[in-house]
Amino acid sequence: MERTNPHLQVFISFRGKDVRGNILSSLKEKLKDEGVNVKTDEEMPRGRKIDENLQKLIKDSKVAVVIFSENYPESPWCLDELVEIEKQIEETKLKPLPIFFKVRATHVALEDHNPFKDILLRLEDNERENARNGSRVGSGRMHCWSCFLSQRLLKDADKRFVRWRGALKSITGYAGLKYIKDSNQALFVNQIVEAVKEMLGKVQSSDDVHDRIRGLHIVRQQKVFISFGGHDDYTRLGFISHLQAGLKRSGINFYINIENMTKGYDPEELIMNVRESRIALVIFTESYLSSAWCLEELVEINKFTMSLVVIPIFYKVEPKYVRDGRLVEINNQLVLNWGAKDARIDRWKQALNSVGEMSGIVSANLR
Repeated sequence: MERTNPHLQVFISFRGKDVRGNILSSLKEKLKDEGVNVKTDEEMPRGRKIDENLQKLIKDSKVAVVIFSENYPESPWCLDELVEIEKQIEETKLKPLPIFFKVRATHVALEDHNPFKDILLRLEDNERENARNGSRVGSGRMHCWSCFLSQRLLKDADKRFVRWRGALKSITGYAGLKYIKDSNQALFVNQIVEAVKEMLGKVQSSDDVHDRIRGLHIVRQQKVFISFGGHDDYTRLGFISHLQAGLKRSGINFYINIENMTKGYDPEELIMNVRESRIALVIFTESYLSSAWCLEELVEINKFTMSLVVIPIFYKVEPKYVRDGRLVEINNQLVLNWGAKDARIDRWKQALNSVGEMSGIVSANLR
């Protein structure tokens, strides 16, 4: 067994009754075998709110493994913990690895009606009832005070619910791993361990570089990679032009392939630009799938989801069509242009399903 490195700390957030007898113990053991300092909330005293000790555990960690499971949203503790994790992510001090254990990412992101969302709604109802009951005291003046206190507690509860929902939607947007029911848990745990090791390696490399340039007053801008169906003139001249202008005003470096799309597919240039990017905006339109270039871009983006923040934007396209791969079926251009037996179609479908599952931005009339 390798000695645990205190600087390689990983925090695991989980719902105990869902995973304690499943993947949790083996995951902790294998991470420790790799020299990873594993922290959880198991030794923390349970209270109504997250305390400073748990906040410090999260803050001192490099990676947060969040195991979303069926009953995760029934625990206010887990959800408050998730909010703390999101705070550290926003300050770029923590890298998240969401694990979807027998739940769908879209369910955790609270899209449509689903069992995960129903459990959260029940918790919110219970918390509201607790707020009302906690303020009931006496009558007369005390009753007036009770009414005031009730309104205050209910308002605080609603703010808390907003933070919960925001954290759920935010963290599901990061690249993660999905466990399919009845699949091999040992292999899945190994996948998680490898993903964590890769993330920690990148964090270490980043820290080393930061130490070397600390004395310099040069900050290299993070590049945003934009993938879209560039031949769609309306999209290019409308939404895309506004997006480019907004990024420029904010001083954000970005790459877009408008000129290269007309020249042909250059895999080396594409891979280089994807690797150099920190964020990938994938703008799905109806014409996106008529371009082999766009689809090859998507395949490359899908390969680098561990290092890229991928944000799908569904521009006048329903997400379900991308997720179900239906656009591939209804867009005859793919078959007409590339042939029904073209091997690329399978990897295009795989990339569509993978990126389409990520939480993104949906708009029917985005301008």
